[in-house]
Amino acid sequence: MVIRILKEPKKALITGIAGFVGSHLAMYLSGKGWTVSGYDLRPPRVECAFYSGDLSDVSAIKAAVRKSAPDIIFHLAGILKSESYETYYKAHVFATISLLDALAVSGKSPKVIIASSSAVYGPGAGRRPLTESFDLRPQTHYALSKAAQEMVAQRYGHVYGFPVICVRTFNLLGPGLSPEMACSSFARQIAIAEHSGRAAVISTGDLSAKRDFLDVRDAVCAYALIVEHGEPGETYNVCSGHAVAISECLDILLRQARVTVDAVLDPAKVQKNDVPIQVGSAKKLKQLTGWEPIVSVEQSLIDLLNDWRQRVEMEQT
Repeated sequence: MVIRILKEPKKALITGIAGFVGSHLAMYLSGKGWTVSGYDLRPPRVECAFYSGDLSDVSAIKAAVRKSAPDIIFHLAGILKSESYETYYKAHVFATISLLDALAVSGKSPKVIIASSSAVYGPGAGRRPLTESFDLRPQTHYALSKAAQEMVAQRYGHVYGFPVICVRTFNLLGPGLSPEMACSSFARQIAIAEHSGRAAVISTGDLSAKRDFLDVRDAVCAYALIVEHGEPGETYNVCSGHAVAISECLDILLRQARVTVDAVLDPAKVQKNDVPIQVGSAKKLKQLTGWEPIVSVEQSLIDLLNDWRQRVEMEQT
């Protein structure tokens, strides 16, 4: 299968540019010659035009859209964890309304990529790969807010004619991943143990769950190809198509550890309503673009651990 290449460089505005995915996307697009602008609460690691603000600040968003004049908006801003369920809806639903309202009064109609999540599928279908036609059954407020975000975006697409595309991304790995996520938490704890030079015990949640893991660098490549070839109004899964147990991920990291590290289950970290297995189908994306993941789960985890080694070293000096 021939992979379709990106067409001419474009102008992109990335919300959440300082975040995990936003940083990698900005680096990828910049490397392809795109003009990248960013909107976030903190400056990005990539040198680009940057607009500081919260997505609840409609005037700031309007100014960013007007000044950057993007061909593409990648709406990646959001949160993964919160003690307050209201925060999820503010970050995903109302922030998306603010962004699209700003776009509506701008007189412009760039393509808008909405970063959703595989969490909208809920318990899924066991070992059967999830396609984009699968019924949404969100089980958490995070998942509910992402499903609502999709509906809001599609509504603006219908009413205003915006070319909106939703991407449902599965579990990402790679350098820069938040320590709130299990694999990154493991890597961080191993890096801290290595820095101390002493054997250590790290705490874990349930390790039996299986997830469809994908390297963030493969994901941002998929996003760029979806921009070029995706159909407005459509939704695309971004995933590997393979389920890997979290226990296997931990084993890979432990084999790389430079000191003795043991793992112990912490009951407090066991999540309620956790999905035993979730695996996606990227058939629609692959048929459209020829995209295939390149980075293995093992390499992604090794890169994540090396990134934490550097971060811990900087934190301790």
